[in-house]
Amino acid sequence: MHASSHPAHTPAVTRRRLLGSGLALASLMGLAACSTGSRGGDEVTQPGATASSSPTDSFPVKVEHALGTTTVDAEPQRVVTVGASSNQDFVAALGVMPVGIVTVAWGGNANGSTDWFDEAVSRLGAEQPEQYDESDGTNFSAVAELSPDLIVAVNSGITQEDYDRLAKIAPVVAYPTGPWVNAWQDQQRLVAQALGRSEAGDTLVEDAEALIASRSEELGDAKGKTFIYGDVSGNLGFYGPGDGRPRFYEELGLTLPAVVTDNISEDEFWREWPQERADELDSDLFISAAEDDEAVQKFKEDPILRAIPAVAKDQAIFFTNKQDVLAGSVTSPLSIPYALDVHIPAIKGALGMQSS
Repeated sequence: MHASSHPAHTPAVTRRRLLGSGLALASLMGLAACSTGSRGGDEVTQPGATASSSPTDSFPVKVEHALGTTTVDAEPQRVVTVGASSNQDFVAALGVMPVGIVTVAWGGNANGSTDWFDEAVSRLGAEQPEQYDESDGTNFSAVAELSPDLIVAVNSGITQEDYDRLAKIAPVVAYPTGPWVNAWQDQQRLVAQALGRSEAGDTLVEDAEALIASRSEELGDAKGKTFIYGDVSGNLGFYGPGDGRPRFYEELGLTLPAVVTDNISEDEFWREWPQERADELDSDLFISAAEDDEAVQKFKEDPILRAIPAVAKDQAIFFTNKQDVLAGSVTSPLSIPYALDVHIPAIKGALGMQSS
């Protein structure tokens, strides 16, 4: 269909990276929790480092995940992360700054990080962690050089072989159920367990969920509308309910149509779709990405994409800012306020709703 430089859909190795929205960022979240008025006037606690910097659980702790059971003997002092950028978010949101993180090559800022993580670094009065590249897969040597006592990979595509190799360096906390198809709430709670901060993890999740629920009221009649989160930069296809992108939109109150839920399983994050059946991708809203505004125009005029009902009705969002997509696809308590400020106006705009 369209030429693409994106990697193939290989869930066990890497996630398909998309391009994000050109909408302006309304505000950055504060890491330290505070009460702030929602758009609707009710006070809602912002998620962030709500906990004391000290653990409240007793060590050793055992953490069960998809690749085994990990025992953490004592409070970790040197945490490193492997996989998507939300891994370091989950750690920093608990008031712990990792010593090593993966460089955010796709959707990152000038620091090779994200704005919300950098805000966490600033508010904790910490130094920026060491960074390492994962373009060729898990960077075992860089991880080992940092002498970690805990490796966090709850949002990653590490294999059992990768896990076993990392476990020789330090205890590893892998994903709850499978690569790339886990709820951010479950990932945050696993990290909290490993850091001895289970109660704080629960609070983070509850605060973030409350913020989403409050802000989603801004959508009004848009709640309940159907959506497809697709990709049109390469082969036509869509993301399933296990992927972070649709998960976020469902939390906002939108609904996946049967054409998605009937054609992809919970443990798959992506499904390619025949171009000749583009007209079957019926929903109120179609969401995808484009490299720039010129590409957006080409997509809107493409005869195959015009067969998608929502595109034909001009009810499509084509994001062009990568960090905007990252905020709502590798979701964490730190990224959620940013994502809400970006994606709620985008939904309303695409559906022709007046902004409040």
